Amino acid sequence: MNYWLVSAEDRSKKLPIKIQNQSIVYRDRCRFETAMRMNAEGFAIEPAKVALGGNVRKFMDEKAHHRWKSMIEKGITTALLLLPVQKKQDVTQGEAEVQKQLSSPIDYILVPSIPSRKLSPAFIQFIILKKYPVIEISFSSLEECKQVPWDWIRQAVGPSTISFIFRFPAPAVNKERLKKMEWEKQLSALFPVISFQNGPILNKNEMQMAGLYPKKGSLVRGDADYLLYYKSEYTNHDEQGQAFRDRYPDIVVMRGNVLKAGPEFQHPQELGYYCDQILPGRLRSINYAEQ
Repeated sequence: MNYWLVSAEDRSKKLPIKIQNQSIVYRDRCRFETAMRMNAEGFAIEPAKVALGGNVRKFMDEKAHHRWKSMIEKGITTALLLLPVQKKQDVTQGEAEVQKQLSSPIDYILVPSIPSRKLSPAFIQFIILKKYPVIEISFSSLEECKQVPWDWIRQAVGPSTISFIFRFPAPAVNKERLKKMEWEKQLSALFPVISFQNGPILNKNEMQMAGLYPKKGSLVRGDADYLLYYKSEYTNHDEQGQAFRDRYPDIVVMRGNVLKAGPEFQHPQELGYYCDQILPGRLRSINYAEQ
């Protein structure tokens, strides 16, 4: 199927872009149309982003469209969505509700989120059997950390590859901040911990811990989730790299589908996949991406 992408603009000129059979076709003002194999001529190409998106139920209400749009605008094509639960039955029921009601334009992974006071070895084993790669443990206070049977939890984790997100309350005073840092250090020694060093955006190591890399976040392998930035106005690599970190991508592509081009969005709600440890669908490599 051949289809045209709406024109995208930068400050100085308008550049028609076409996606034809999932290959970029780029035409400037001075020459004929040239077909390229994933050639990003005129652009810098970067892997798309994976981010923590927050409570999954916020993406099932009347404001969900704006939340999805905001994520795509920032170049996010995969989101970790938290599924609040209190017990094992809530996980199965919540998962069924999400798959029935959630309409997602981007790929997502569900992360069960349980209060620390409800955490038990049996719950951890259940999550591992359900093949969730990540779980969030939330604390209402730092004192709750002492009440969790961490040795038993560690035994329940065993040789599995499950990773943890630990969410602490914001420290009010310096003493609490130091205590929080101490707990984070202790827990990091016991479990693989996703710490969100880049804020809500996952880095390469964190994507590996979530079971997403290299299927996400890689230009060498994966399913062709990538971002394009106009680079004509930048003269050297350092300035270009900093500029890309400070601005939104001009074109966002997920699995060969254009989600955003310039100010225009094209993201059908049924496009996104629910990801587990093995992403569905045939993965498409862009090993030959050129700059």
